[in-house]
Amino acid sequence: MKSPTRATKLKKAYKTVKDDKEKQLTPLSALSIFVDADLTRRQYEIIRSASKKLYPSYSILQKAKSDCYPPKESYEVTETCAQVNLQDLLNHTATRLLTYLKDVLRDLRTDECNSLELFCKWGYDGSQQAQFKQKMANDATDSNIFQSSFVPLRLVCGTKIVWQNPTPSSPQYCRPIRIRFVKENVDITQEKIEYVENAINALQKTKILLEEKSYSVKHTMMLTMVDAKVCNAATQTTSTMRCYICGATSKEFNDLTIKKDVDVDALSFGLSTLHARIRLFESILHVSYKLTVKKWQLRDDVDKIIVKERKKVIQDKFRRETGLIVDVPKGGFGNFNDGNTSRRFFSNPELAATVTGVDSTLIYRIKVILEVISSGHKVYLNKFADYCIDTAKLYISLYPWHPMTPTMHKILVHGATVIAHALLPIGLLSEEAAEARNKHFRQYRQSFARKF
Repeated sequence: MKSPTRATKLKKAYKTVKDDKEKQLTPLSALSIFVDADLTRRQYEIIRSASKKLYPSYSILQKAKSDCYPPKESYEVTETCAQVNLQDLLNHTATRLLTYLKDVLRDLRTDECNSLELFCKWGYDGSQQAQFKQKMANDATDSNIFQSSFVPLRLVCGTKIVWQNPTPSSPQYCRPIRIRFVKENVDITQEKIEYVENAINALQKTKILLEEKSYSVKHTMMLTMVDAKVCNAATQTTSTMRCYICGATSKEFNDLTIKKDVDVDALSFGLSTLHARIRLFESILHVSYKLTVKKWQLRDDVDKIIVKERKKVIQDKFRRETGLIVDVPKGGFGNFNDGNTSRRFFSNPELAATVTGVDSTLIYRIKVILEVISSGHKVYLNKFADYCIDTAKLYISLYPWHPMTPTMHKILVHGATVIAHALLPIGLLSEEAAEARNKHFRQYRQSFARKF
């Protein structure tokens, strides 16, 4: 060797690399792997047996997992309901978030530390599920679930964004507030709104002491994780064919000259982008079924037969050309018209137009609008409003015999107004996280609950 110290340097470098390889994962890093990979305790212990120096023991993981929960005193569980105190849940969320951001928060001034604001979206949704062989009091049933939840979106200090949720539509950040075994209806929905809004009105700022520095976090909750049923119930709109924002009916949707007063409170519900995507997809399907008869309402038996036959032809084309199953009921509840089917449909407007017979330009314009309201970026309102109105005019000129659906009317006529009133970019306010949480609840119940 040219240098007498070369061997020492090589030995030191080798030891450093060896030490790095043997460095144990932090409890949070190991817990992140455990959760993301959806491991069981047995699976984790098998993996750990191959490298005990790298992976901490499962008992350490349990401690890290328990730190992710609010205090036990904040929970209340009965036979048909499980709920957590909203103030405690938000305090815990803010504390965990600020602990994670402690390196960023060191640069804040004292006045900024006391003016932090955490924006969250919340909402609720009901769904059906399997009924287990269990006796419940007061004729209660576990065949339906109705749950409310919230998602933290953005932590700000004035105009400065301290943290933003990287996946606002993912269930990863979705935190349940209340879960009940009850069927969704208007009365239950209104009761749920009142329950959570009372808790929101009573919220206090969260006071946190971190590294000998005090912080104050204000909580702002936005009711946007909702579907049309919830919006109708909240605004006491009794007809599903009436716009809950302006009160227009299906007979008035295609007349753009009619200007009605807008319910400002109804604008706060957002655009329900996941359901909007599905409903607009279904709107195009229903127009395509009736292209032969060119009638919105079918009162003649002959017309009904023609539409039924055309529907079967279009369904077969979709199955053959794209592999999609459309407008077919699922066993138990719902149908195959979900968000993924809608995304596949709008991903190729030319093919969608060929299969359905609906104008390709109209399908493309609706696709653009859906991408804009789902993007999470700032929207240029004037351009968006003009684009939506031009799309509405195109629809009316092509299919004057078929009124726009309430969802299409809401997006094309009121979309820009709703976006203008939103506190955050409209794409962040999607209800998709709550919908995914329903699936998770059914999976957890199937895997971890007693069946009899």
